[in-house]
Amino acid sequence: MKSVVGVCLCLLILLVSPAVAQMSAEDLRRERQETLEALRRTEDFSGKSSWVSRGLSRASGWRMKFGGVYSPSYTSGGNNDRDGSMQDALDHTWDQDVRMFFHLTSRSGKTKVYARVKSTYARNARTAPAIRGSDLVAPTFDMLYLQRLFQAGGWRHTLTAGRQYVSVERGISFGLVSDGLQVESKSRVNELQAFFVRQNPGDDNVDILSAGAGRTKRWFYGAEWKFRFLSNHKAGVFAVGNVDRNDEAPDASGQRHQLDSFYYGLGLDGRVFGNLSYWVLSIQESGRTYPNGGASKVSIAASALDAGVRYFFRTATAPSLYAEYASASGDGDATGSSSSTLGGSASGNDRRFIGFGGLSLGYALAPQLTNIDVLKLGMSVKPFGWTASQSWSEFSVQPTYYIYRKDQASGATSDPYSTVVSRDLGAEFDLTMAWKAAVDISYQLKFGRFNPAAAYPNRGTENYLRLKLTLDL
Repeated sequence: MKSVVGVCLCLLILLVSPAVAQMSAEDLRRERQETLEALRRTEDFSGKSSWVSRGLSRASGWRMKFGGVYSPSYTSGGNNDRDGSMQDALDHTWDQDVRMFFHLTSRSGKTKVYARVKSTYARNARTAPAIRGSDLVAPTFDMLYLQRLFQAGGWRHTLTAGRQYVSVERGISFGLVSDGLQVESKSRVNELQAFFVRQNPGDDNVDILSAGAGRTKRWFYGAEWKFRFLSNHKAGVFAVGNVDRNDEAPDASGQRHQLDSFYYGLGLDGRVFGNLSYWVLSIQESGRTYPNGGASKVSIAASALDAGVRYFFRTATAPSLYAEYASASGDGDATGSSSSTLGGSASGNDRRFIGFGGLSLGYALAPQLTNIDVLKLGMSVKPFGWTASQSWSEFSVQPTYYIYRKDQASGATSDPYSTVVSRDLGAEFDLTMAWKAAVDISYQLKFGRFNPAAAYPNRGTENYLRLKLTLDL
């Protein structure tokens, strides 16, 4: 059995090579939100076993599953600089995303080895030489871990070691694929987790203006406790520390770069009655960082809030209505950057909330949760849910409306084009249509239209369109 595992892992390791291109921070946020939930199903050992798996199971007691996901997509838009008088540097992009996975599971189901290899290629139709004509990310592991389950005294313990997705609360302060160790324990009432991980070195540094921003050296440690009460409600507390190991030597301008942050908070979620659910989350950020132009560190005093409700109608078309409010503090004298020490806070404490996770806050603007208040209103429905056709009954439509405002009118947001001193950023309408045409084929259409407001000097309406096909191999 050890030889089988070794051969399989070695074959995957041969595919690993450094990435030759980096996606923008906005593209990375979109990709994380779009692919995380969709790819989690490849980590579950379910469905029919192949003849290879059946033979391996008879010989050793282990089962093997392998496959892949191929996702080509087309993305286009207009006025991504929010300026209707200027020609866009990028017209449209064709993306090819391939993920190949395999895992081994013991007969008891208590031990699992999981590996997934990712490779992407983007072809850009550009009008400016600053935009690359093509971007290739060579095959590399995006997941690789060993997992072991234990049960004792009414508790179920899970130990995971390797490259894995780790998050706390709703994934706002921390939610990353990282290398390290995570322990999760669950009982009928309690859920506990603790972790110590290293951020993937190939990730961009959150301080995008520091030297070597295309790679990062950060360690994270944290813990979370959730407990159930009154049968339908759950409360939780968490804490996460970020240890910045990037070089803090002055750059060419004399600016030092460092962010050692600590996040803690509490959350509450549950059902008020049968079909009405809610969630409330409060996050505080402390720590130390350098101010803009300063040689000594200052304290961080930032916060974020996320709260929402959802009502689900139990009918064949499964309609639901939801409302969400998300807010993150900003710094009024950080006029040059929402996340870097260069152009950051100029005096006093740094009040910018800088997290290592995020929320889905719209397709076109796609802002980070920093120096921003967002009201999100939406619904979802399966218009053909009453039909006998399985493929059409799963067709879903989800319109969403966003209203954006700055927390501090003079402070920077993640959008460098909102340069006017005003809290009014604008509004956006999004529409998502998803269709599972067959067991292994699904389509997704995403449309977003952002209407900028007074915070933009040139108010060109931005449009975003993406058509994606997903094929399970």
